[in-house]
Amino acid sequence: MQSHYFSYPDTLIIIFAREPVIGQVKTRLIPALGKEGATELYRRLLDHTIEKVISSDLSPVNLSITPESHLKYFEQMSLFDHFKLTIQHGSNLGMRMYNALLAGLSGYSKVVLIGTDCPFLNADDLQQAIIALDDNDMVFSPAEDGGYVLVGAKKVLPGVFNFIDWGTDRVMEQSRLALINHQISWLELSEQCDIDVESDLRKLFLLDEFKELF
Repeated sequence: MQSHYFSYPDTLIIIFAREPVIGQVKTRLIPALGKEGATELYRRLLDHTIEKVISSDLSPVNLSITPESHLKYFEQMSLFDHFKLTIQHGSNLGMRMYNALLAGLSGYSKVVLIGTDCPFLNADDLQQAIIALDDNDMVFSPAEDGGYVLVGAKKVLPGVFNFIDWGTDRVMEQSRLALINHQISWLELSEQCDIDVESDLRKLFLLDEFKELF
């Protein structure tokens, strides 16, 4: 990673991503956009997220990719020198997030993890998450669909990610119960929208860089 000044050098920002392979990303949008259109949208979301996070100069960045993704795709990115590439591991999304947060906390006092589905997350949101961890064990940005688009931690337990129905509208609700049961303090930031299904596409018109896709 390129060496320069970060506002929060004690924090690691992790982006979860996968290689944009046709027919394997944004599959719920294929009926609306076609396989190539859905893949192009994912690629744009991926590039948008990486650029936003890196340009914020808040913290060091890890791009954590799925095991089946090819390293070469990411190594050819124009911003490759600005992030460290790591591999996700775990039997489900919850364990992959837990393992990534735990690994990050071995070298940093705080870790913030996001995906690529919420192009509306900005530097202010990331900064709020980092600051929230001063007084809380964890921080979340809930999603309109019942999940969450950001999770941060300075303390993490596997129980927070166990027995969660990932991909459903019960994720945040179940996570709250797990946090209470494990006596983890947390703060929730403002609710965000992510881009998963056809009805979400209209929200992209608020962002100029996505309008040309439609």
